[in-house]
Amino acid sequence: MSRKKIAVIGAGILGLSVARQLALKGAEVTVFERDHIGAGTSTTTFAWVNSNGKTPDTYHKLNATAIDEHVELQRHAQIGAPWLIQSGTYEWAVGETLEQRLAERTDRLIRLAYPAEQVSRQEIQHRLPEIRLDPQAGKLWFFPSECILYPAILLGKLWTEAKQHGAVLRTHSDIVALEESERGVSLTLADGENWQGDEVVLATGRWSRELMAELGLDLAMLDANKADRISCGFLAYTAPLPIQLEANLITPSLNIRPDGGGRLLLQAPDLDNYVNPSVLPPTDGFIAKEMLRRLRKTFSNVDHAKIERIAIGQRARPADGLPAMGYVTPAKRVYLMVTHSGMTLGPLLGRLVAEEMVEGTRSDLLQDFAPQRLLGKNVEEFPTLSTLHYPAAQ
Repeated sequence: MSRKKIAVIGAGILGLSVARQLALKGAEVTVFERDHIGAGTSTTTFAWVNSNGKTPDTYHKLNATAIDEHVELQRHAQIGAPWLIQSGTYEWAVGETLEQRLAERTDRLIRLAYPAEQVSRQEIQHRLPEIRLDPQAGKLWFFPSECILYPAILLGKLWTEAKQHGAVLRTHSDIVALEESERGVSLTLADGENWQGDEVVLATGRWSRELMAELGLDLAMLDANKADRISCGFLAYTAPLPIQLEANLITPSLNIRPDGGGRLLLQAPDLDNYVNPSVLPPTDGFIAKEMLRRLRKTFSNVDHAKIERIAIGQRARPADGLPAMGYVTPAKRVYLMVTHSGMTLGPLLGRLVAEEMVEGTRSDLLQDFAPQRLLGKNVEEFPTLSTLHYPAAQ
């Protein structure tokens, strides 16, 4: 039997995850990327691997399974630096309303057998020596299964293994036309070159609507180029600091994670009300100063802290906030992969999609996430989305 010839458009976390798995299964894989590896959302993210507060239950199960997939992938890695840190997440709330929401969410997670532990103030002070814990903080929770990851390292691993199994990467290759026929799929590049093969995977993140339009299909998806806190968010990177932080923190005013070399990555979802994806805020402006003010309230040893850079994460978010995974045409030659929680879901989705494309078996984990619910519709037809207090760029 001849090998399937498959194009993957997009060299982010989803694209490289599925390219690796397709190559492992013997497909002839070409990855087309209009810029470079990780040029989109995959390297502008808080990169918190979790299933904390994700609904409905089928979406929670998908994310919880994906955590295990990451851990196994890391465990079997034989070379290279670790990309996954099984750090766990600490979280607390202040105020009756927010404490009640956290309690309800934690109760649900415990019912779903998701690891959650209540910790004392003494324990968290011991584990986080520099923490300045708000005396009004309610119950303190630790979610031990959650992880942080370093996206660039993971992207390197995924591509290296895909290449070792025969995949080809075409960077600076912009796809300007996509056509499907009974015989296969044809891609036209900006330089006029034409690629023809059996199937194509659209792993183009926030640009997915553009290529779907080439097929005459409308995809209900948020516009990440709009000044909208649901679609975009600030990420601030500090200079190195004398902080002994190895875990992820979700605090009432600031989300904080280590980013290597003593640097911290900061996110404050309420400040995303000021976001404009076309304008990067200065490192000495209001956003930077406010994040630093909150950081100083949270930790000691940071009076001299500086913001080295601020990025804006533009999210690939379907209109209902849930993944869209599946073939989008009757001929089943074009497969769409787009999701908000790409950092968590990437390796698992790569495996499940490759199994469906090569072996014809669709996992039960994907049954609720077919893209047809989003086709021929617009964003206004779906319930209003809202960001919660935890990171929206996962």
